[in-house]
Amino acid sequence: MLKKYIISFLFVFLQYLVASQNAAAIDYKAYGFIQPEITTFFNGDGRHDQSNSNQSIFVKGTFITYLNNGDQKITINTTGRIDEKDSERSYIDFQKFKYEQYFDDITLKIGNELIFWGVNESFNIIDIINQSNLAEDISGTKKFGQPMISLNYNHSYGNFDLFIMPFFKERIFPGRNGRPRLALEVDKSTVAYESSSKKNKIDAAVRYSTVYDDYDIGIAHFYGNNRSPELNVNPLSQKLDAYYPILSQTSLDIQSTKGAWLYKLETLTAKNGEERHFGIAGGTEYTIYGLRETTSDLGIIVEYTFDDRNDFAFNNEGVLALRWTKNDIKSTSLLAGLVADMSGSSNRFFAEFEQRIRDDLKVFIDMSINGEIDADDAIEKLKLMNSSQGKPKDIVCLLYTSPSPRDGLLSRMPSSA
Repeated sequence: MLKKYIISFLFVFLQYLVASQNAAAIDYKAYGFIQPEITTFFNGDGRHDQSNSNQSIFVKGTFITYLNNGDQKITINTTGRIDEKDSERSYIDFQKFKYEQYFDDITLKIGNELIFWGVNESFNIIDIINQSNLAEDISGTKKFGQPMISLNYNHSYGNFDLFIMPFFKERIFPGRNGRPRLALEVDKSTVAYESSSKKNKIDAAVRYSTVYDDYDIGIAHFYGNNRSPELNVNPLSQKLDAYYPILSQTSLDIQSTKGAWLYKLETLTAKNGEERHFGIAGGTEYTIYGLRETTSDLGIIVEYTFDDRNDFAFNNEGVLALRWTKNDIKSTSLLAGLVADMSGSSNRFFAEFEQRIRDDLKVFIDMSINGEIDADDAIEKLKLMNSSQGKPKDIVCLLYTSPSPRDGLLSRMPSSA
């Protein structure tokens, strides 16, 4: 009920701000795109009659306006999808619905926001503020907007950020007809919390970031409901029960550029419920500019992720990838590589290609080949149901077009969920 009151107040407040301005003086911009998507699994139907193909439509719209001579800003960023097979993948979300007020060195923000922490290309172990939408993308890179009040203080010594988050959003998992998905369904009716306030618990986070010589450094602490729930098999329902413990996480991220070399590091120590754990992820990227005397660049990416929890799915992962950018008017690029489980056999090859067809149309082709999973591997406990019965590997191909949703950016490799 309180959430409804706050959202209603925010709507009225934003309407008042816009209405109080001279219409002729309002500076705004609006844009968006529609992205049809076709997914195909080449090795046939999955278990429980999962289809080998799927169609969906993804929509994203953005509205930005400046008020009071630029001292105030309103941003609305809405995303949504209609999926043919999986009802859990059909949704609408205000990733950003925020009001900003600028006071010299201080910025106040109220509303839904997307906050990204991390420097790695593959697994961003310290990225904790926003909830992942696994129905949208099983890798966990797609996020929901998080309601918050934030303050940013920009000083010559660095940036100081404070986040107060009054509402918690539970993780969305693929439904029974979703593919890929977990081996068992997650029961939404049995969700439990360590906090007595449950999803109404007020979470908080602070972060300090600065630049020292060639190093970008960030130090952060988060306290609140863990965005990633513990999943336990219920022997009666044969479903997974989700439990959200309280997480206290302190993290450090460092990034440094030395000529053609880029060095990256993320590390954390956290208490998750009664368990304390340590994680580290890092690597390097070397870029060859003007490949073979052309306008193309080739990046070589090597990264590694370690977590001291033996039952954690991404506790010993290595990534080797190549990123090629043509730097042409069509924004042509290719990202391909291997994600290897260093302590098991659940390796995965992926490739992502994108190219602009015209100014308002872009094509993306994503493909992944998932190797056979060792029964003794910890990932087996939560393996994806994206393979057919008795077949050793699964090949997935996605083809979709859109009016340039990621101009200037390459799509990211899967991150930890």
